[in-house]
Order: sequence, then structure tokens, then C-alpha cells
Amino acid sequence: MATPPRITDVERDAAITRISDRHSRIDDPRRSELGTDPRDVISWVLDRGTAGVPTAVSAADHHDAVVLNTWCWWEERRRERRLLRQGLQLGLSAGELGAPLGIRSRQGLRDRLDRLDALLVHDRPDEQLTRDARRARRTRDPQQVWIDRHRSTIRAALAGLIAQAERFHRSIGDPDAGQEHDDLRPPTEDHETARSVEAVDEFDDESASDIEDWLVELRVDYEQDELTPATLAVAGLLGAEIRSHPRALELHRRHRLHDALAAIDELRAAFAAAKAPTR
Repeated sequence: MATPPRITDVERDAAITRISDRHSRIDDPRRSELGTDPRDVISWVLDRGTAGVPTAVSAADHHDAVVLNTWCWWEERRRERRLLRQGLQLGLSAGELGAPLGIRSRQGLRDRLDRLDALLVHDRPDEQLTRDARRARRTRDPQQVWIDRHRSTIRAALAGLIAQAERFHRSIGDPDAGQEHDDLRPPTEDHETARSVEAVDEFDDESASDIEDWLVELRVDYEQDELTPATLAVAGLLGAEIRSHPRALELHRRHRLHDALAAIDELRAAFAAAKAPTR
């Protein structure tokens, strides 16, 4: 099973905010049950149902819930490592700690801790996203080495995302602009189309501003060739804003925008899975 991309706390909070904002816009009477803990939000999305909620809103909620679920995956890895380390420090044997995990030997537990250490060795790299902080973090650490070694691949993926994001951003203001595959949208029933159009109108202004903010940040990094771990975090934030927009959900799965987003996902997953290179 592939290692998922790291989801930063910024991305986690943004996903929760997007879900909350959607249900505020449609005046959902159950939005007060949402909560702020990622696990509670995921459960709320799964149990909310579609009664009184436009399809576009429910679909966007589920995408953001997957983002939150990925954050939880990483949080569970952190928690497991901490439990194992503290348990050993408190005098528990490897057998006692490993039994609930199906591990029956001291070496097996050590191997598991080693894997967790390798996975989390560069944990939370992207929490500082301001321009000054990002410049300050541009050092020759192993993560930066990985980025520099894969610079051409990263730039190609970013170029594709920036181009498609710019077209998509223009299309929010002008539905006929920039979306060359609109004729590939799957057909919808009239009543569903009407509800989706209403939901789209509610989203456009604020979502367009968020998309533009992250797009500007990403474009500066790309044009100045200042690629850092935070650049990939910004690409993830931009992708999440686009994916959760109703207009993106209407596009056919073969649309080039989806290809660009998938390329960024693959890149971030590879970055998350990469071990610290030897110096």
C-alpha cells in the first residue's frame, strides 16, 4: 500500500473550514453538529446523508473528508511511535508491546519502530508557509536534496497544475472560458442540475479568492525556481481548493485538470515516502 502524501495542519484546518462554510451557505440546520475534531468531521460527513444538501456540496464534503482521513493516518503513525517508545521507557517488554500489533519478537518491534522513524523523520515540514519562513527553511537538508534531485519532474508537474488552475480560475467568472472538455461532462437530471447551479453560485466568489491566493504563491515559487517542501504543501492546498469546487466536480474524469491534480498527488506521495538520502 502506497504511503499517502502528508497533510499539514494548515491543510487539515482548511478542509474543516471548507466543509463548515458550505453548510453555512446552504443554511444546513445540522451544521451545529459538525464539530472541529477531524475524526468527528469525517463521521459527520459520512452520516449526514443527502437530504436537503445539493449533490455538489456532498461530493465536495467527501473529498475534504478524505483529506482529513489522510491527516488522521499520519497522526496514528505518530501516536503509535510515541506509545511504543514510552512503553519501552516505562519497562514494558517488546513482547508485551508487540502482542496487540501481532509482533512476537524484540527484533520485530525494533523493525516496526525503525519503519516509523524513517516515515516520520521529516515530520511536519510545511507548517510555516509564509514567504520569509520558507526562504529561511531552504537549507541542504535531506528533503531539499530530494526536491533538487527531482527538480525537473516537480517543475513539469507544477507547470501543468498552474496552467490548468489558471484556466479553471478564469472559468469561475466565465463558465465558457478555458474548459476545453466541458462537452465531456456526464449528463444530469434537470432538477439536479438546478440544485448544482445554485450551489455553484454560492461558492464562486469566496472560493475564487482562495484559489487565486494559493495560485499566486505557487506561481512565484515556480517562476523564481524556489522549490521547497512548502511548495508541495501549497500545491496540495491549491489542489484541494480546486477539487472541492462544484465546477471541478462537474468536469469529466478525463479532463486535463484532473490529470494535473493527479500528477501533484503522485508527486507528494513520492515525496512523503522518500527516505532521507545518504550524504
